Amino acid sequence: MKRTWIVVIGALALAAIISACGQDELAGDLTPIPTLRPGEEPALNEALVADTEGDTTPEPSGDNGEASGGADLVAVGEALFADECAGCHGEADGAGPAFTGMAERAATRVEGMSAEDYLHESIVDPSAHVVEGFADIMPKDYDDQFDDEQINGLVAYIMAESGGGEAETEATEETPEATEEGEVTEEPEATEEAEAGSAEEESPQATEDVAASFDGDAAAGEALFAVSCAGCHGEDDGAGPALTGMGERAEAQVEGMTAVEYIHESIVDPSAHVVEGFADIMPKNYEEQLSDEEINNVIAFILTQ
Repeated sequence: MKRTWIVVIGALALAAIISACGQDELAGDLTPIPTLRPGEEPALNEALVADTEGDTTPEPSGDNGEASGGADLVAVGEALFADECAGCHGEADGAGPAFTGMAERAATRVEGMSAEDYLHESIVDPSAHVVEGFADIMPKDYDDQFDDEQINGLVAYIMAESGGGEAETEATEETPEATEEGEVTEEPEATEEAEAGSAEEESPQATEDVAASFDGDAAAGEALFAVSCAGCHGEDDGAGPALTGMGERAEAQVEGMTAVEYIHESIVDPSAHVVEGFADIMPKNYEEQLSDEEINNVIAFILTQ
């Protein structure tokens, strides 16, 4: 019996030894699972995040965008100036101060006011700064007609392109009356008077008859005329022909063309009929700015004068 237990115990011991050897061989064939030592986990996380963000394209610098935006603003102003301002503001003094040297002069106009601020205020509120020797004829509705980008564009263009130029001459300051007339001389005044007289002799009632039949609101036209036209067309000749008698003269300007047709074409295409003795300075975009109704209203008002 004792021998039997010894045999059993020996067999169990042998089996245990064999089993242990098998496990060691199996463990050698397996790849161990890597582990991190304490404190290394945050470093691994940072490395993974950095690798993920490495493909992100950096945002471009804003310097080139700002430069491009400035050039675009000047281009906007240049186009608008050509349409709206160049007629009165050319290389030399005309109906308004010369474009040449405008920025430099603007910097000296009002103490403590920059050239940019002066130009901006002169556009949105022309009566605020009327240069000595020039009449207050600049349209008063640019603040309503133009958006901020357009106004800023005009300022940017003047600042960039008008150059140094020369200040107004002493002769201009000494003879403001002559300068207020802009480019109008004594000769065209006589011409206008002759035209008016001729129209009165030929058809004194023609304008009244046309005005009575024309479909336009003279009262509404008067309000629009005061804002957009009166600066150049007053009771007497100025930068443009006088409002007084304009309807009568229009009737006689072009043979076969009625006063309504002549005035209408003069508004939508100012260069088509430039009265002798006057410069072609009337804005060329009224057809875009004004509706047909507004144009008719202006015509109706002119025909009553």
